[in-house]
Amino acid sequence: MKKKLSVLVISITTFDEQGRVDEAAFRKHLGRLRAAGVSVWVAGSGSSEGYSLNPEERERVLAIAVEELKGKVPVRAMGCEPRLISEMLDFMRCAERAKVDAAQIFSLDIGHGTKPTAGELEKYYSTVIESTSLPIVLSSHQASGYFLPLDLVERLANRFPNLMGINYGGTDTTHLADIIERFGDRLEVHCAGPNNALSTLCLGGNGFMGGEGNFSPLLVASVICAYETGNLELLRASFAKLMAFTRINNRYGGSSMRGMKPLLNAFGLPGGALRSPRLPISAADAEVAVREVLKLDLPGIPPLKMTK
Repeated sequence: MKKKLSVLVISITTFDEQGRVDEAAFRKHLGRLRAAGVSVWVAGSGSSEGYSLNPEERERVLAIAVEELKGKVPVRAMGCEPRLISEMLDFMRCAERAKVDAAQIFSLDIGHGTKPTAGELEKYYSTVIESTSLPIVLSSHQASGYFLPLDLVERLANRFPNLMGINYGGTDTTHLADIIERFGDRLEVHCAGPNNALSTLCLGGNGFMGGEGNFSPLLVASVICAYETGNLELLRASFAKLMAFTRINNRYGGSSMRGMKPLLNAFGLPGGALRSPRLPISAADAEVAVREVLKLDLPGIPPLKMTK
């Protein structure tokens, strides 16, 4: 069976100037992602500003995403790193009510830099997976300060048929290769961010994820398309543009969206405001970022004339 390749965009959450969820703008943004044919994560901790959502807002964001995306492109609930098992159980119940296609179990963060023990991790994941019939994706991310032991992933994969994937957020390509070698025949494997995108694909994984596609979903989709069709020239050109845009985005806030939202707004695309306490980059930095992005000629971006 041919492996399904995909890019997953971690969608922004659009807020108005009063800090409220801007539903009209959110639907418009999701429409851009849908038209590009990318898979979508919503209500995540980074690009989605998920930590700032109260339970009612999170419920509404997931409901809108399902209305706009389900049946057209995959829509998944990402969530945030919990301190308690009960927090992730609440998130799973919310994801079930929304009827998303899948949900992620984020890494457990028990606070104050303390790392969970192997036994604590096993109890956490087993309890959460047992609580739901949703397809489940695990997160193993360096932002949490640790990676999931692969023996634990093996036991979970053997026990739970609804475990469908793992997202790896690290820079160690040998560890990524181990994940794909051990689980690539039964779990989806995506890397977090585009840096290891080609390594993931070439090693037999499913693709990559990140926030860059919020700006140009056609660009991130073109990387997958070029790889899948064997168009090496398009792959080289698309990936070079993606990495150039990633450098700009990382310089101005990365997954915090401090630079991404001002960029979207500058080009007349639905971006909206950041939610306090996050603040956007300065107007001067935003102008520089816009000028740099214009040079890349990214697909699907409205024309914009800059004054000298």
